[in-house]
Amino acid sequence: MTDRWIEREPLREILVAMGKIPPPKRRFSLLEISIGWRVFGNDRELVGRVSGHVDEYLVVERVFHGHFLSFWRMYVPASAIAQTREGAVLLNVPRKWVGSMGWNRPPRRPPAAWRHS
Repeated sequence: MTDRWIEREPLREILVAMGKIPPPKRRFSLLEISIGWRVFGNDRELVGRVSGHVDEYLVVERVFHGHFLSFWRMYVPASAIAQTREGAVLLNVPRKWVGSMGWNRPPRRPPAAWRHS
């Protein structure tokens, strides 16, 4: 049974940070994420911007020295998304790990739906 006082947002964030309660379950759909949204690592460093969706993957154009490179794409699985806010996606890994996650290859199975700008 959940105590009512834990439901307040600032207190919940503190208790999650202390490890006293589990983090809230994600409540978003990839369809809510729009093309052009910025993608950040959990270290708050800019990773790139959203250029589309493939099944349960977000297609992201990487940023390099402040420029978005459309030829350098990543396919970020939905499981790697920690949270979303209007115009921004926060991953659950830092920016420096993104290159070694194997997300530079498209998903193995053929996409059911491709939405791309």
